[in-house]
Amino acid sequence: MKKRVIIGMLLVLSLFMTACSSKDKSGEEGKVLKVAISEDTTTLEPNALNDDYAENILIQVYDTLVKRNAKGELVNSLAESIENPDPQTFKIKLRDGVKFSDGSPLTADDVIFTLQRAAGSEKFKSFYGKIDPNSYQKEDDLTFSFKLTEPDAAFLNSLSHPAVSIVSKAYVEGGADLATAPMGTGPFVLDEWVQNDHATFSVNENYWGDKPSIAGIEMKVIPEASQRIIELESGGVDLAYKIDPSEIPNIEENKDLTLYRKLDNSVHFIGFNMDKAPFDKKEAREAMVNAIDMKTIFETVYMNSGKLATSPINPNFKYSIADSLEANKVNKEKAKELFAAAGVGEGTNISIYTSDNTQRVNVATMMQAQLKEYGIGLNIERLEWGAFMDALKRKEHNMFIMSWNPSIVDAHYELFQPFHSSNKGQGPNFMYFGNDELDNLIKEGLSTVDDAKRAEIYKRAQELINQEYPWLYICYGETLVAANSRVEGLQLLPKYPQELKDVTLLEK
Repeated sequence: MKKRVIIGMLLVLSLFMTACSSKDKSGEEGKVLKVAISEDTTTLEPNALNDDYAENILIQVYDTLVKRNAKGELVNSLAESIENPDPQTFKIKLRDGVKFSDGSPLTADDVIFTLQRAAGSEKFKSFYGKIDPNSYQKEDDLTFSFKLTEPDAAFLNSLSHPAVSIVSKAYVEGGADLATAPMGTGPFVLDEWVQNDHATFSVNENYWGDKPSIAGIEMKVIPEASQRIIELESGGVDLAYKIDPSEIPNIEENKDLTLYRKLDNSVHFIGFNMDKAPFDKKEAREAMVNAIDMKTIFETVYMNSGKLATSPINPNFKYSIADSLEANKVNKEKAKELFAAAGVGEGTNISIYTSDNTQRVNVATMMQAQLKEYGIGLNIERLEWGAFMDALKRKEHNMFIMSWNPSIVDAHYELFQPFHSSNKGQGPNFMYFGNDELDNLIKEGLSTVDDAKRAEIYKRAQELINQEYPWLYICYGETLVAANSRVEGLQLLPKYPQELKDVTLLEK
């Protein structure tokens, strides 16, 4: 385990005074929304995001040009309008009167600066690097345009990604460290982040939209799902994320609690390290798919919350072929033949790495029991999220358990980050998977604007991935959030991070 790191925030004086004035109001402590979260992130730098846990904080502090609402619709946020007169030209008009939390006005310069940072970043240049850096044209402080060097069918959707959370040019150029001290135009200000322990927020008094009715947010990192429920029932928190499905009946029977649930955009999976024996051989990967009884695991661990997965593209996404495929079934004889062909004999020991997530640990434990029938030992390595990510980057694992829920709702992003060869060693491609044909299909799908052609491209891509077995599918997930009777107004998003600005707290 990593030692707890206390990160001091480098807040400017005006931001500090705003936070203090909010906290000093009498009677406001009872209006602080307390949230139990499951895990924490390792950085708050938008251009280095690698997990949902960072977005859980950033979604409170920043705004993007567009965003997805609870209905799944792409709607304007900081953009008042976006014109797309041809596939490669975008003209954006910003909302008037928007300020950053330090009181400085939002201008086109800040948005252009944000896009340039993202385009120049190692992690997100593939998303935004198609912007011609010489094409930016400012009409006035709120209106500008740019061109792409080639068509990108997913680009408008990509403007909702937290990597392009709009930052202040002056703040960043003044030396601020966005990895620890984010500052945006969002409804809240981050006052303190103690990694792997808590994060506290106060209201952004300069927020351009309707002000939150709550006085602030306190997020508490509580890895154990059962402990999050205990905290909720005792009144220690008002909201609890990542509810264990086994708790669903108890929550529904408790008149003081409310369960929010929605089939989300995630794919839960077990990834094979294809750079390391035995899973460098396709036979070993296919053997594992045939050996593991995932249906029983899904029914036992997930209590049928969600849906058994069959494809890397979630059925909520356009172009998914998931609903036309059957889930994998156990074939013990085929598994034994394939294990033998891959040189995986009795007495073989392999490792599976997982984070501090109760469901994932339970999945690994059930796999451990099932593999004994084949004479295979499974060592379960359970780590705190940061240590887990470090281990995967060092290729310590044979297998790992993770989920993928892209922040951009487009089939391209369901495939690009997990499977494109350029992303080997970056989450979630800790399979170190790469395939030239798939790389070409992913590129072709992104540059194709014809709907029927895109559908055919992504169908072939999904089929190719399923033939290579980089993943053992678990399920398409379900967002499960529980609240006490004080909470009203939560509009559940189909993902782990939730916008909390519209939540209200009733008096105790």
